[in-house]
Amino acid sequence: MKNFPLFAFVLFLAGCQVQAPSNEEIPMAVNEPTTPEILSSEEATERFNEFTGLPQFSQISTEDVVYHTTETGTEVEGYLAMPEGEGPFPGIVMIHEWWGLNDQVRGMARDYAAEGYAVLAVDLYNGESATTPDQAGALAGAVRENTDGAFANLNAATTYLQSQSSVAADRIGSVGWCFGGQWSYNMAKNNLGTKASVMYYGRFSADDDLSMMKTQILGHFGEEDTSILVDDVKQFKANLETLNGNHAVYIYPNAGHAFANEESDAYQAESAAQAWERTIEFLEANL
Repeated sequence: MKNFPLFAFVLFLAGCQVQAPSNEEIPMAVNEPTTPEILSSEEATERFNEFTGLPQFSQISTEDVVYHTTETGTEVEGYLAMPEGEGPFPGIVMIHEWWGLNDQVRGMARDYAAEGYAVLAVDLYNGESATTPDQAGALAGAVRENTDGAFANLNAATTYLQSQSSVAADRIGSVGWCFGGQWSYNMAKNNLGTKASVMYYGRFSADDDLSMMKTQILGHFGEEDTSILVDDVKQFKANLETLNGNHAVYIYPNAGHAFANEESDAYQAESAAQAWERTIEFLEANL
């Protein structure tokens, strides 16, 4: 459940303490009402976990970390979001859209950390980001011209997470959107150390040989996405169904490209919420 408000849950618990009416006559004079129980954030989180069966961490830590050095000696920083606690937590390599590592992606990293994942949001643009489609296209094109560099970057991100004492080294996944969705798929297809990979409207090839793939894939696609045809998605889904594993592909009606990005004009709240729930369930099952 994304961004469940803990204060609302505290009020819910307090309300649950009101007793049901009885058949006894109610006296004219009554005592002062019982003061509702006030919970600390830690207690509220514990109650939330017990009530829903889902983890939610009230405290997370974030920092910019150097996780990779390019062949030319450039240090690459990512955004690390960690749940507070000893762990070990499953890790997620998070891959940005073609806009780059921006505040929207950092917010998503915090959302996943609140669900109990150690998240490293990578930077495939080496510190640059875009605010216009032309800028984004140029940056994404530069990555396509240097795929070896991108794979080295993502390998370094996986290694960085695995080196953290609070991360379960054998429970690493990836999540990406659009440009990042394609690279999340590439991590799975090339067995870059992920057990589970989530791709939001990322490109793929229906002709890819996935017979040796060890990663479980979850795909989210919009039915009205003009850049990724729905017939191709259906073929991709059929291909995955021939493989062993816990793969799943969902097509969302009335949704186009970038339907899960709250800052996009294409945002579809209902589809985004459903995709979020499915993603959390998938990661819980496979990491």
